[in-house]
Amino acid sequence: MPLYLDYHQLEGNLTIEDVREAHTADLANQGQYGVRYIQLWVNKESAMVFCLIEGPDAESCIACHLASHGNTPCNIQEVEEGLLKLYMGENLLTDEYDMTLTKEGRLDSANRTIIAIDLLFPFKAIKINDYVSIAKRFKKIVANLITQFDGRIIVSPFHDQIVAVFNSSLNTMRCAGNIQEELTKRIHKNAIFKMAINKHQPLTEEEGFFEAALLLTNWMCTIAGNNQIVLSNNVKGLYEIEADKLLFPFSIKVLSKPEESFIKKIFRHLENGLDQGALNVNTLCSQIGLSRTQMYRKITGLTGRSVNKLINEIRMRKAWLLLGNKERNISEIAFEVGFSSPSYFSKQFRRSFGYPPSEFYKYYG
Repeated sequence: MPLYLDYHQLEGNLTIEDVREAHTADLANQGQYGVRYIQLWVNKESAMVFCLIEGPDAESCIACHLASHGNTPCNIQEVEEGLLKLYMGENLLTDEYDMTLTKEGRLDSANRTIIAIDLLFPFKAIKINDYVSIAKRFKKIVANLITQFDGRIIVSPFHDQIVAVFNSSLNTMRCAGNIQEELTKRIHKNAIFKMAINKHQPLTEEEGFFEAALLLTNWMCTIAGNNQIVLSNNVKGLYEIEADKLLFPFSIKVLSKPEESFIKKIFRHLENGLDQGALNVNTLCSQIGLSRTQMYRKITGLTGRSVNKLINEIRMRKAWLLLGNKERNISEIAFEVGFSSPSYFSKQFRRSFGYPPSEFYKYYG
């Protein structure tokens, strides 16, 4: 039977006794609904409970909850066992009430810390075959360090980009410092690194399994400056406590909650309108509800780039990823990222990366 993960946002103070009673009631009724409650993750601070359930369908899982204690989930999603282990970890400890524990024996909140690392050569001409060789070395170095710090690579669609998940936020930041140090020593002198670290829950009310976490982490990585690590607001406290002990050769940017909200808002509009050639400052201002002055001030303050430059950078970056995946031809990719002319797209790509997309498409993969 399929596996489901659900998410409950409870009101007031969450006590362990409340969770035990609800779970005991679920166990008593699970046979009647053909489901099996396997494991819980409890976040007392945020009053959240995540339940891993085996069942014929989501409706049966919800019905058992309703009959047992009346607490319906805010969201429930089917999850593949392999992805579940990749994001949450394997061989996790549980207590007698199926509540997941950390290695130290504390309650596991279900929050996981995600890191995205990009290697770039912006506006630097470099032979494509040299680039491919350097990018492969980058990937190997980063992958080894992620494993060393107990991380798991969850996305590696392209030689110049890796996304990984950690159970420990501290391990994530220690890993990031070591990655920057190693890449500085071993990678081409013109290479630029961008990183983002974001701690997030598995489900939100609207997004699926870690979808919101991955989106925000990638957007954070996009706004990072050269050789900079961008941290989400919910790892700010840990960074402030551990800053003197951590190895960070380059700059750190810690986002405020309003900045995170703005990033989510602006990037959703940018990505939704990316295939529209008419996407520009005026249309973006209209969609967001800001004047050109306000938009310019917010974008430049957050990213160090103008609005037009950010839009073009996002177009080019997506084109770069699509070319590397080789699922579409160059003309199709040009139209997908908002260019009506493949020749103009090629010109802009060369201006951004130093070589035409045809050369990149030929050698990469």
